Amino acid sequence: MFPRSSGTWVSNVWKIRTFLNTDTPALSSLWASHHGAFNSQSQCSVPIWDQCVLSKSFFRSDSLALALDSSDQPVGFVHFGFGGNPGGNRISDAQALIHKLCVLPCQEEDAIAAALLQFAEQSLRTQGATSCSALGSMERQAFYVGVADRDNLMGVLVRDARTQRWLATAGFLAIRPTECWELDLSSFRPPMDRTQIGIRRTCTVGRLIDEELHQSWWLSSVLGHCEQIRFNLVLRSPPKVESEILFWYPDPTLVGVDSTIVRLWLPNLPQTEESRERFIYLMAESLRQIQQDRKFAVRTFASPAQQPTVTLLQRLGFRSVDHGVVYAKDF
Repeated sequence: MFPRSSGTWVSNVWKIRTFLNTDTPALSSLWASHHGAFNSQSQCSVPIWDQCVLSKSFFRSDSLALALDSSDQPVGFVHFGFGGNPGGNRISDAQALIHKLCVLPCQEEDAIAAALLQFAEQSLRTQGATSCSALGSMERQAFYVGVADRDNLMGVLVRDARTQRWLATAGFLAIRPTECWELDLSSFRPPMDRTQIGIRRTCTVGRLIDEELHQSWWLSSVLGHCEQIRFNLVLRSPPKVESEILFWYPDPTLVGVDSTIVRLWLPNLPQTEESRERFIYLMAESLRQIQQDRKFAVRTFASPAQQPTVTLLQRLGFRSVDHGVVYAKDF
């Protein structure tokens, strides 16, 4: 338990309190120290905190907690809360997320992480959460998209052994491996066979302008600091939009985030072989147009268990460059 004392929650020698507006320099420093412990170059500067995290319409100060030592110096933080509901029109009221957990490398780091996760779990239970996942995936995400390592979309990176240890000790289970896939656009060539040649005669790929974008409130909010590019596949006879695909990258005016790599948000693949071949054409033509925009690479994420998706990515020339694990816990 965390008995309240003078506006804080006390756990052993650490005090845990929720976010104050003056905390951003400490959060940025803790981020750098935590990531440096596993040789990550990831940074989250004070301006990035302000523009990409704290400015989100769904940010709640009581869902970002800091652990303080006996000198009131921050030694770790945990950011937790809820993602979007399946319809994408409001916040979920049951499925929670640990968005981020950063702890200063020190002898007491395991105990600090345990106290922060316990605080987060108690708060989420009070709010009605029935399950929680960490630290984000293609299906469930909220914060640090385009900011954290691998965009915070593949759980915990395998090389971040500290966070994996802390989650496992807190009762989280590794439920799914993930992979980061990248395509070097300088060497990209669209697949060309009889099937793809036939599809080119019966379909067209269009690039949507901003006025034509139709997406959920949740996705619009999550990608509010990013530029978006959408393409759709239109059957010519009879005219019909069959599928759509989304690319995005952080706003280039944001200093400190990587805008050089375009990210691909993969939808569920079509079930039939014919529709899947048309989807490959949509992917290939979209990549070709992005290549003409003088972009250098495209990145996306998938689970090794999604074999059709993995096969499609390999066919288009993507290669696996990193691995992660999604963790989850039922309350």
